[in-house]
Amino acid sequence: MSIDEQRLRATFDALTTDGRTPEGGLNRPALSTAHLAARQRFAEMITAGGFAVHTDGAGNVSARWQAAGPAAPTLMIGSHLDSVPEGGRFDGALGVAAAYEVLLALHECGEAFNANLEVIDFTDEEGTWVSLMGSRAISGQLTARDLANPRGNPAVFEKRLARAGLTRSGILAASRAEEEFKAYLELHIEQGTRLESSGTNIGVVTGMVGIFMYLVTFRGTANHAGTTPMDRRRDAAQGASAFALQVRTIIMDRFPDCVATVGNMTFEPGAFNIVARSVACFMEFRSSDIARAHALQRALRTMAFREAERFNLEVDFEHLETVQPRTMDGHVQRTFHAAAAHLGLTTTGLPSLAGHDAQSMALLGPAGLIFVPSVGGFSHSAREHTRWEDCIRGCSTLFEAARRLLSDPPDAAPIAGARQAV
Repeated sequence: MSIDEQRLRATFDALTTDGRTPEGGLNRPALSTAHLAARQRFAEMITAGGFAVHTDGAGNVSARWQAAGPAAPTLMIGSHLDSVPEGGRFDGALGVAAAYEVLLALHECGEAFNANLEVIDFTDEEGTWVSLMGSRAISGQLTARDLANPRGNPAVFEKRLARAGLTRSGILAASRAEEEFKAYLELHIEQGTRLESSGTNIGVVTGMVGIFMYLVTFRGTANHAGTTPMDRRRDAAQGASAFALQVRTIIMDRFPDCVATVGNMTFEPGAFNIVARSVACFMEFRSSDIARAHALQRALRTMAFREAERFNLEVDFEHLETVQPRTMDGHVQRTFHAAAAHLGLTTTGLPSLAGHDAQSMALLGPAGLIFVPSVGGFSHSAREHTRWEDCIRGCSTLFEAARRLLSDPPDAAPIAGARQAV
């Protein structure tokens, strides 16, 4: 029993057609025209394969196979088809293509299974509007506040939801029951160089960092850029710029186990000949340790107020969103290691430094994630690439792990790894 390598390649190529850029990457942010086209293509692929298509209230698109009957729990495998703006082909799409190939291969093998199988494409994993929206909806983590405060323009968000046939109430009602869930598996590119540097075939993820997002807004007074003396200005740009520089200093000097990024700064009025009245800084930081994250938040907040005082400004330090750190299930990790060993592949355990849908699904029950090597560590760009032989190795490992979990005796004890607290 094995996957069909040529079919996997055809599926991957089809799922990376919509939104393809001239440079060879993908540009299909969640709920964009290209993203909806890719999802439609996936739904048609599912139907052509003879499976039922299911779309839930959060827009998650699934292929469902009752391999063991309606009362049996469901093993879910998936990833996402949306991308960051001007992103790469492999991030997310490879995971969906591999999951679908696993479904086809298992369906063809004729083996009797004790759980059902669902392959899923989650909505907005990349957080164009709400980070990990689809998987957080399924695992019951989304709130009305999350949906009322999207990362983009709220009016545009509403239009995009309407075009996709989605509503806020429907998204919030998409949660699944824990007792119906057996486990969740995901394949993803590493987006780093650890596997490539060590020559390892498969990375078995041990856990994922928490992601903490804030809006830091400095407020001063708009004034004429030519006639206002430098020492009389309340220039919000000065405070925001000093803040961005100090973020790096704090991380390097005091929190080397964490990372932080000021990824967007919005100036108002935003003209070259007007002293900035306000500057909004969108910042995130990441840590696998909650205590360290809280300490870092306090340090950044203190520094923001200090820089505001230095430039005679006001500042708001607003928490936007948190994606909690998660530990991947121990039994699922061991199953991945055993599956790879069965195939003659090398493995290593390693933490994920990026967020993934498995991070949300770990709240619903046992979840596991494997990485395949990224050439040069490039990701979120057209330079993103994984050698095809590594894609095949990853999909084969996913297939073997899924086969083993589906074959667990129906009266076996539940997989270790209870629902994780938020």
